[in-house]
Amino acid sequence: MLYEPPSVAQLKQWKEKLGFSGAQMANILGLKSARRWREYAEEAKQQGIPPANLFMACALVALSPAQVDHVLTLMREVGATIDLKTPE
Repeated sequence: MLYEPPSVAQLKQWKEKLGFSGAQMANILGLKSARRWREYAEEAKQQGIPPANLFMACALVALSPAQVDHVLTLMREVGATIDLKTPE
């Protein structure tokens, strides 16, 4: 798999396009806190969002609630415990 993460500037641009707060970005990316989002959005660090986190965020933005529920159901069938509405 070839993956090159978006730059910090691109992530910030996407956040602005979505009109999301740092906490909302952390939520769709599956991060534990807005602080973690700020670390990914820091120009000096440039650590890059892992592909699984970015995939999750894009799916949550692009898919309908029914489609997201279908994916979550499949994850549960595999054995995962997941509730997007429950903070960690």
